[in-house]
Amino acid sequence: MEFRVVENRHVTGRDYLLTVEVDEKTLSKIKPGQFGMVQVRSSLQLDPLLRRPLGIFDVRGNNVSFLYRVYGRGTSLLTEVKDRVSILMPLGNFIEDDASNYLFIAGGIGIGGVFLAAKLFKQKGKRVKLLYGERTKETLSALPFIEDAGIDCTVYTEDGSYGKTGFVTAELEEYTDYRWVACGPTPMLKKVKEIAERIGVECYLSMDRRMACGVGACLGCTVKTTKGYKRCCVEGPIFNAQEVVFD
Repeated sequence: MEFRVVENRHVTGRDYLLTVEVDEKTLSKIKPGQFGMVQVRSSLQLDPLLRRPLGIFDVRGNNVSFLYRVYGRGTSLLTEVKDRVSILMPLGNFIEDDASNYLFIAGGIGIGGVFLAAKLFKQKGKRVKLLYGERTKETLSALPFIEDAGIDCTVYTEDGSYGKTGFVTAELEEYTDYRWVACGPTPMLKKVKEIAERIGVECYLSMDRRMACGVGACLGCTVKTTKGYKRCCVEGPIFNAQEVVFD
């Protein structure tokens, strides 16, 4: 489905914010943790053929935003999108809101997968804490949005240029009375899972995989679990950490 582009602007570093205006039917289906498959070319072009999966970062009124980082040709072309863009959304499962206390752990652009949940759950009166890790202060693209939402957040930078020095997983043992939800690079998710299992905390991981279709048909985005391989785009992207198997 095509949507009107409200803005597609540079935020900081290699990060951009794509905002589109959606219809009421689409809006009513969106839940935190879901994603969209975004076409990065015009409708008249055939290359690149595959869409790019982007987490739904924020919802304000009828505007839906995606915070994305430029990694290659596809996302580079996405920065040039204007006027209208084709997006399949919302896709995937979502972050359940049936707990009282939530710890959201975001590594890098993984903030795009958990910010909306943190914002909405805070608005519902839940106890919300966000740990946000980046390499350096120049790449903390989501910080203004976090501050605007009034979310209790501790920032970690690997080079110590902002907030605490070190990895976002450094002090996880302090948060034993929360349900954890993490999104970020695979090594970070693996570490989060290890700590959660060691101290007995309920934990969920938002898994990131290359996707071709986004609807479970191509089987190209499988996640290895204790119950066999599951499709990240349908059974995920949110998985109970206990069932995820890291090789």
